[in-house]
Amino acid sequence: MDAEGGDRGAGLRARGRGPHREPVQKVAINWCVCKGAIPIPGVKTVRHVEDNLGALGWRLSPDEISELEAAAMECPKKMVQNIFQTA
Repeated sequence: MDAEGGDRGAGLRARGRGPHREPVQKVAINWCVCKGAIPIPGVKTVRHVEDNLGALGWRLSPDEISELEAAAMECPKKMVQNIFQTA
């Protein structure tokens, strides 16, 4: 929740079921790829591998990437070496 009582993450969660119809975790992996990173997500099962591979073969639009970057910049606690909080 933000200071006004609104849910800043609502748009991001909606994006996870948006145009690509992909779960949030796939959107997160795809975002990393679109930013030029090579994500190394943890896996414990074959299902995890299959789910992670589902993040490939499509791309977020520039507008979607901008929306995610703006949300990352609003995080109240900055993360160490967070490549998405570059401004």
